[in-house]
Amino acid sequence: ALKLHKQADMQEEKNRIERVLGAISQPELIQKVLTFALSEEVRPQDTVSVIGGVAGGSKQGRKAAWKFVRDNWEELYNRYQGGFLISRLIKLTVDGFANDKMAAEVKVRNFK
Repeated sequence: ALKLHKQADMQEEKNRIERVLGAISQPELIQKVLTFALSEEVRPQDTVSVIGGVAGGSKQGRKAAWKFVRDNWEELYNRYQGGFLISRLIKLTVDGFANDKMAAEVKVRNFK
């Protein structure tokens, strides 16, 4: 899928490929997709959708996406300068948390 993304001529096609990347379930491929999301191959405005797709794809993806957001918070925050995309990213990555421990972790992060 990443090879197809690189070869795609139309942005519409790239966006379709980005949306399906979240369906991947293998941990090593999930990490590859998350790293890809911050690469220059993905437009900054589409990074949120790629990470959100991983978060919505599976329980494993949600955990990996949340860890990725935490680990790359400074870069993501600086990229979006506190705009609506950073709010959307947080919502997409924490939306499925089902226990108090995860909810507390979101509060502790003190997102600004």
